[in-house]
Amino acid sequence: MKKQNNVEYSVEVLKAKEVKDGKIIFDMEVNDIKIYGCWYNEYKTKDGKDGTMLSFPSYKGSDDNYYNYVWFPISTDLKANIIAQIEKLV
Repeated sequence: MKKQNNVEYSVEVLKAKEVKDGKIIFDMEVNDIKIYGCWYNEYKTKDGKDGTMLSFPSYKGSDDNYYNYVWFPISTDLKANIIAQIEKLV
């Protein structure tokens, strides 16, 4: 059985820029590691509800699927913190 460790993440959004259709590209530093080329997007679901999405930088594989270069788990509170930081910079 895999043991889960509770890891704290210190996240600072370094810069953010709206690029098109409300999509925002941003860079962040997570526990002293810089991650460039993340995406933030607000959208409407099929039933009309508001949604938000944070995406890590990724590449398209030969199988036409997308794979993240980097990833770390984002809790609901951390996601809200990152979004608040992005909105202050845009």
